[in-house]
Amino acid sequence: MLTTQSSADNRLLAFALTARDPLGKVEEAGFWLEAYRQSIDGNPVRVFDVVDQLDEMVQPNRLELMREYLESGGRMQTYREHRIANAIVRYARELASGYESCLRLYQKAGSGAAELKPLVPMIAARALRALTLDLRWALLRYTAVDASVWGRMGVLYAFSDRLGFSTARLKVYPGMTGDSTVRREYLRALVLAVSGMGNLLPPNQVVAERIIANVAEFFLLHRKPAAGCHFGVALREDRPPYRLGDGIVPARGVRFFGPGDAAVMLEGFLREAMELRTVPADLGLSEGFEPSMVADVLRHLSRHWGPKPPVRSEARQRVLATMHVAHGFDNVLDAVGAEPGDPRLDEVTEAWTVENESTGGFGAVLPVRDADWLAVGTLVAAKPTWPASWSVGVIRRVSAKSPTLRSVGVQLLARGGVAVQLFPLSENGWAPSLSGILLPTETQTSLAGGEVTLVLLKGMAAELTSCEMRVHDKPYVLERRRITDIGNDFEIARFSLRAA
Repeated sequence: MLTTQSSADNRLLAFALTARDPLGKVEEAGFWLEAYRQSIDGNPVRVFDVVDQLDEMVQPNRLELMREYLESGGRMQTYREHRIANAIVRYARELASGYESCLRLYQKAGSGAAELKPLVPMIAARALRALTLDLRWALLRYTAVDASVWGRMGVLYAFSDRLGFSTARLKVYPGMTGDSTVRREYLRALVLAVSGMGNLLPPNQVVAERIIANVAEFFLLHRKPAAGCHFGVALREDRPPYRLGDGIVPARGVRFFGPGDAAVMLEGFLREAMELRTVPADLGLSEGFEPSMVADVLRHLSRHWGPKPPVRSEARQRVLATMHVAHGFDNVLDAVGAEPGDPRLDEVTEAWTVENESTGGFGAVLPVRDADWLAVGTLVAAKPTWPASWSVGVIRRVSAKSPTLRSVGVQLLARGGVAVQLFPLSENGWAPSLSGILLPTETQTSLAGGEVTLVLLKGMAAELTSCEMRVHDKPYVLERRRITDIGNDFEIARFSLRAA
C-alpha cells in the first residue's frame, strides 16, 4: 500500500479504477508514470511505493500483450501490433525512469533514504530489468536500440558494484521463482545484444531470451581482459557491447565478458534436446516449444558466443543495384508465374537497394515503414531491373542500420522457379488443385526420376502425400518424402518424382 496519499497517488488509484483492457492499462501506465515522474518530490520511499504498486498492477497485462503479439506472428503488420509494441516500450522506459528516480533521491541522502536502503539492490535490479524489456522489444521489432539504454544500464551496474551489492542474491519480484543479482540482470541484457537476435524469428528470440536468463549468472564479467571474455562494454557510454577485435579500442570503464561455464551448459542442453528429443527441463521453458526449435536456438547461441564470430559460408561482393522484390507466399507465386510486363507485378513487388551479393544470397538496405512486413523467415522473390528470371529466397537476418534504415540479409533457395499446379491423388476421387513453386536444381537436368523441391503454402504438404504435377503439359507423379524448412507462411518439401 502507499504510504502517503498525494494528489499524484490519487490519480494513480483513479487509473487503476478506469482502465479496462490490458492494452489500455499498459498505455495509461506509461502516461501516468511520465506524469508522476515530472511531479516527484524528495521522498524516495513514496516514489518507490507508487512505482512498485503500478509495476505490480500492470505486469500481468504486459505479459498478456506479449503473448498476443507473438501469437499474431510479431510482424508489425496491423495497427494493434504497433499499439502493443509502442505501449510496452513507452511503459518500460518510464518504469525504468521511475526506479532510477528512487535511486537518485536515495543518493542525495535526504528524507526517507535510510528507510529505502534495504530495497536499493532490488530497485537497481528492477531498473535493469525494465531497460532490458525496452531492449527486448527493439530486438523483436528488428529496430534500432535506444543508445541511451547502454549508458543507463552501465551506470546502474557501476553504482551497484561500487556499493558492493552487485552479486548479492535477491528476489527481483516477490512472486518470482529463484533468486537473481544485479550482475545477472546486467549480463542478461549484454548477452542478448551479442547473440545475433536479428537472425531469429520472434518466437525463437523468446526461447533464446529464456535460455540466456537461465545461464547468465555463469557468464564471466571482469574489469580486465581475461580468457573466455570475447566481448566488451563501456559502462558509461551510450554504445552497445561489442566483440573484441572489431576495431574498438577499450577505454577506461570497460568491462569484459564472455560465456564461461554457460558455453559448457549450452552443449549439455543441446545434447539432451537432440538425443532425447525433448526440451531440457532446466531451461524453464513452458510447453509449446518443439525440441528441434530449441536445439536450433541452442546451436545459434553457441555459434555467437564462441571465440570467433560466425562467418558467412560465401564471401559477398560489394554492389549497388536495384531489385524488384515480392514478399509472402501468394505474392511470390504471382511474381514467379507472371509473364514479363504483366501489370500485376507492379502491385505485388517493391524496389530494394541491394548493397552486396554472393552466389548464395544478397544484402539490402530498406527504410523503416509504418506498416512493416519485414521479418526473419519471410519468403521473397527477387529479380534485377533487367530481364532475368526470379530468384526465390528467405529473409534470414533483419537488423537496424540506423533509426530510419534496416539491413536485410536474404538466402537464395534457387535462381529461377516455376509456378505449378498440384492435384492430390485421393482414393475418394476428385480433390481441388493446389499451387506451388517448383525450384530448379543444379545437378538435375530433367524431371525424370530423382527428387524435386517444392515451395508450398504453410500446412499444404500434409494434403500432398501423393499428387500429380503438370509441367509444360507433361504429367508427373509426386510422393512426399520430407519437409525441409518452414517459414512464416510457407514450407519447403522434397518429393520423389516419376513420369505418370
